[in-house]
Amino acid sequence: MAESASLYRRHRPQSFAEVVGQEHVVRTLSNAVTQDRVHHAYLFVGSRGTGKTSMAKILARSLNCVNGPTLTPCGECEPCRTIAAGTSLDVIEMDAASNRSVDDVRELRERVGYAPAEGRWKVYILDEAHMLTKEAWNAFLKTLEEPPPNTAFVLATTEPQKVMATIVDRTQRFDFQRPSLEQIAEVVRRVAKAEGIEVEDGAVALVARSASGSFRDALGTLDQLVSFGGDRIATDDVIELLGAADADLLFEATDAISSGDAAVALRAVESLARSGRDPGQFARDLIAHLRQLLVARATGEVPDSFTVTVAQPDRLAEQAGRIGEAKLMGAIDALSVAGANMREGDDPRLSLEVALLKVTRPALDSSQEALLRRIESLERNHGNSAPAPPPDAAPESKADLEPEMAPEDAPATDSDASEPAPSQPERHDTAPEDEDPGPAAESGGAAVAASVEIERVLELWPAVVDHVRGDSEMLSTLFDGTRPVAVESERSILRIGFPPSAKFNKRKAESRANIERIAEALQAIVGEQLRPAYVLLEDEVPSTEANGTEEMGEEEIIELIKSNFDAREVTGDDADARESEAG
Repeated sequence: MAESASLYRRHRPQSFAEVVGQEHVVRTLSNAVTQDRVHHAYLFVGSRGTGKTSMAKILARSLNCVNGPTLTPCGECEPCRTIAAGTSLDVIEMDAASNRSVDDVRELRERVGYAPAEGRWKVYILDEAHMLTKEAWNAFLKTLEEPPPNTAFVLATTEPQKVMATIVDRTQRFDFQRPSLEQIAEVVRRVAKAEGIEVEDGAVALVARSASGSFRDALGTLDQLVSFGGDRIATDDVIELLGAADADLLFEATDAISSGDAAVALRAVESLARSGRDPGQFARDLIAHLRQLLVARATGEVPDSFTVTVAQPDRLAEQAGRIGEAKLMGAIDALSVAGANMREGDDPRLSLEVALLKVTRPALDSSQEALLRRIESLERNHGNSAPAPPPDAAPESKADLEPEMAPEDAPATDSDASEPAPSQPERHDTAPEDEDPGPAAESGGAAVAASVEIERVLELWPAVVDHVRGDSEMLSTLFDGTRPVAVESERSILRIGFPPSAKFNKRKAESRANIERIAEALQAIVGEQLRPAYVLLEDEVPSTEANGTEEMGEEEIIELIKSNFDAREVTGDDADARESEAG
């Protein structure tokens, strides 16, 4: 290549027709040129590399071409050539980051008064306009509002919120959109064809993705790749140069996340490290891949836009069908946190490994999102279990539910035998003797709960308590320190153990209303109709040293009330004395 200028400078669009994207800006400015309604000041807003300066130069060429005003500058006349080369006396580019003082603005005001030297318009392009000081803006305000005839100002900025409101009010604002992956890929292919560069489709996809929405960055990367590998650019060249993750490694890591295989996930990180690739870049690429899976699951198809970054759309669709949404969201969150930790100085590889471990082993993560992933995994693993009866199914016989129904006045369980039990007639939950329990009570419950394992219920128990907490914070506190101890599948009963020191909590939990709430929570989280029955964990001896308290007697309670509420105990003698005084 004979010219030493960068690809980005050599292949700037030279007319409105060559601009990729920004249709709203192109259409408005084109109409302004053809209708002779060019405004005296424009504000171009957008992230870096989106074409703000290129659009300003196209506007200047359209106004100053010898054939102009025209939408198709010839590119051959003196104004067109000097504007493209950046040497035109009528198109002045200033960097506000280094020319931001009042003196710089005063010099600009003096130059504004001169008539155009070569063309018909003078165009001032002020880049990074938000960097001007407040004093400089105030000195420039009058000139910007009432410039000489045939003078236009184009203010370009990436941070419009820092531009004074009085300046914004005097300009026409255009917001430059970040180009899509397809648009960046289109530009890369067009430039490569013009330069005689052969680029594999996979390489184009990786370059487009690494550009982060910047045409300039994409062409800068292409320029670097030409220096690295010549005029034939393979996908492996991009991977080696940028440290970007290739598709196979992304699919492999995602498969490990889907199956919960921590070993495979860590081996992917090891492979990444051996190849010398950047863990931070891999985390970003993996987030982008997971986002594509999330969109594919939500829409039921692989959008055409993903063909730019994915060479295997069928494989993407298949993987999207296998991985759950909760796991996808959890993985994206974990990797985003890992990326933030890397930027703050944490070890990149360790941060990536910890994120993948949290996703593949939710038991290591105590967050609510991790709990959802655990539930999703359990549901998938127990997909062949018998479904729970519908909500409107006939309830089981009260007589059949008798063992687990234990209201406050019911007899104590075997493990709570020390407490006195009222006589049988005082129970309120006993079914009539002649009531037929029916087949649902005899066999239906067993069919429902036969596949429920105590390990599964133990794993989901925190979620059950959280579910109850959403309805009643007070009820959920009764279950502090509890745990499921056994599932009686033949009667669909779940035995829940209370610490020996929590007899009061156990009695409160045994009310009919509270039992119903726990049963509903079990149905919602575990997915089975289980009735709770409460026992005391006698094998756990309460420690008075651990909590610093003992069960208080009646006299101690009375003394505590008297000291806390400044009360005194009223005896029978006190009552007689008050009656005699009243008489």
